[in-house]
Amino acid sequence: MNNQPLENDIQSPSILFRLNGGLYCADSRHISTIMELPEYTTLPDTPPYITGIFPLRGNSITMFDLRAALKQRSLSEEFDEFTAMLDARKQDHVNWVSALEHSIESGERFPLATDPHQCKLGKWYDHFKTDSSELAAHLTKMENPHRRLHEAALRAQQCNEHNSWDGVINCKKAIFNEVHDEYMPKVLDVLESAKEIFRAREFHEMVLVLSGETSLGIVVDEVLSVEMVEEEVLGTQQQLMSRSPYIQRIVKSPNYNELILEINVPAIMRSGEDAAAQRNAAASAV
Repeated sequence: MNNQPLENDIQSPSILFRLNGGLYCADSRHISTIMELPEYTTLPDTPPYITGIFPLRGNSITMFDLRAALKQRSLSEEFDEFTAMLDARKQDHVNWVSALEHSIESGERFPLATDPHQCKLGKWYDHFKTDSSELAAHLTKMENPHRRLHEAALRAQQCNEHNSWDGVINCKKAIFNEVHDEYMPKVLDVLESAKEIFRAREFHEMVLVLSGETSLGIVVDEVLSVEMVEEEVLGTQQQLMSRSPYIQRIVKSPNYNELILEINVPAIMRSGEDAAAQRNAAASAV
């Protein structure tokens, strides 16, 4: 009797990686190389998940974009949404300062948020989560000037307690100058700089080059570790897996509290081969 274990029964470590904020893994037996995404050439007339090709050790590696295959936002779309949101929050605070100036000059009641946690920027920041310690540390630089900016509206109201009209006016002007010249520029600068930090963090895509003769590389956001995982049994497992043919099961790791989706590498290989066949057929027809 042959007591040698079958290949599929041999437990092997998995490569854990991030994709659009989620945690995924791939069986390391299918992966030959892990590398940063190099410069590549785009390919015309291909499915959305085939995004380009690059040379590697005498071979041409076709890029399989897992985000596109799973119908998730591209990194470019994610970056555009993030920067558009920051630009909107910057404009909010430019408008806030203009409203404060009008309130001081006209004597009208200030109508906007005086609590830094109640404006749109504060509400976003209070719930924002990131895996980037650099981005998180950078955004903390905004906390104090943002708080001081909003508190300035309350301080300006307190100026009315001065005994003279000139005292009231000078007090409010001094507070507005602090807001305009110090607090607002610091908030705007932090938000503007956050764009580049976000871009640098997110746009370091990695490629998992597959083993064998497929010449295919899976593009992911960030490779985290190589470790053993085990299957997680959940009532929602079939529902989650049915969303895509590229997800084969849910696993867990003692080092992460999140659920991990294991990708179906053979299914990805088949899609890559089908795309190559379509591309070759189209080239032959020209």
